[in-house]
Amino acid sequence: MYASISLARFFAFAALVGSVYARVQPNNAEIYVDVAPHSEEQEEIEKRYTKELVEEFNSVSADALLLFTEYTAKAGAELKTFLRNMSLLTADTIGSMDPRVLDNAPASCRVKFESQLKKIEYDAHRAASFNGENHHKFLLGHMIVFRMHLNKSEEYIKKCDRIIKDCGIPCETTPRITKWRRLALEEINRVRDDIEHSRRSYRDLLLHAHRRLNHLRKHAKTRASAAVQELTECVQAG
Repeated sequence: MYASISLARFFAFAALVGSVYARVQPNNAEIYVDVAPHSEEQEEIEKRYTKELVEEFNSVSADALLLFTEYTAKAGAELKTFLRNMSLLTADTIGSMDPRVLDNAPASCRVKFESQLKKIEYDAHRAASFNGENHHKFLLGHMIVFRMHLNKSEEYIKKCDRIIKDCGIPCETTPRITKWRRLALEEINRVRDDIEHSRRSYRDLLLHAHRRLNHLRKHAKTRASAAVQELTECVQAG
């Protein structure tokens, strides 16, 4: 009797479960798998985090290189002009003086005069070149600092790229990737700030170089005039 009751209860429970399962399960249920490579949200994450960071890195790298090449070219052009003009010092000095002084000068006086002019040229070349080398080292020093920070930023970006290639775009928002991206951006922003500071320093450097070359030019002309005067006195004494 008890067995019959238990069996009846079991069938009733099974029927109830089947009824509930039938209500929650649609007929001919199908399973869909999203195989799309990227959703719009994922693409936006990729654009916002990966591509923009790389673009900023490339942009600041180009700005740093442009700054260095621009001011190096300006400083180099003025130095080149100065050296070319100083190479003509002897010819310009002789061409501007009374030809009778040189024609009537004894050989010893003439040799000494020409030797003095060559020495003036050499001293001017040496001082200007030394000054130019120091300025170039200053410019290069700023570029080296830029490159150090850019290398750090590039390392962080490459770390992000390696992880994303293995994991995919969803890893863009992981704490490790976020940290590396933040560090890379900090290095980029530091270079941007340093570029503005360096641009002011470079302008001051060009102004200083210009004044220095003017001083060397005036000093060379003063010495050349003194050499002409000494030659004149040598001719009068001879």
